[in-house]
Amino acid sequence: MIGIIKRDLTIMFSSKQEILFMIFYVPFLILIIEFYEPKWLYFALLVFYTYILSITSFSYDVSGKSKYVLNSLPINAKEIVLYKYLSIFVYFAITIVYIGVYLWIINALKIKTVDYFNLEMMAKALPVIMISTSIVFPAYFRFEPKIAQIVHMIVFMSIFIGLTNLDSVGANSLVYNMRFLQGAKGLLLVIGLYILSLILSMKFYQNRDL
Repeated sequence: MIGIIKRDLTIMFSSKQEILFMIFYVPFLILIIEFYEPKWLYFALLVFYTYILSITSFSYDVSGKSKYVLNSLPINAKEIVLYKYLSIFVYFAITIVYIGVYLWIINALKIKTVDYFNLEMMAKALPVIMISTSIVFPAYFRFEPKIAQIVHMIVFMSIFIGLTNLDSVGANSLVYNMRFLQGAKGLLLVIGLYILSLILSMKFYQNRDL
């Protein structure tokens, strides 16, 4: 799995566009979004970066690059799908380190007061990422890339709008009141959705003409 992730990261960061995104998206969000609590900026960055890293490798299907790479690997369809679902936790860990260092530097330079490590926000961000990818992954395994990209954009814009409106609606926002995702019942709900999505994706990918 680590070897495949290295392969995906190499493909992703061979693109100048992806490198520029990683560098400039943090200051972009800081400029356009004025969160009433610094911890929510940290939450937003965890969600955005992990989600984008998880989805980006799929976008190479549009040009055929990802399909070529996956077909060249000595693994079967189920293993490919399982890898994609497990990889979000690796990307989440990568995001925690990258965002933590980035925001620590911003804090140290006194550019803005920001959180750069917050366990509460990590616990809130991961279920959102799992739910988002649970919706988008089956679309990529079932449909042609261009159709799946539409699903991706709908989910991405929903996340973006929800987070950018967080400051204006405050405690009334959906993100702020995600208590239904917390606790044992919420955790079981998220895990159940993720497993269901995984099973669907395995079936879709096995039946799809590669």
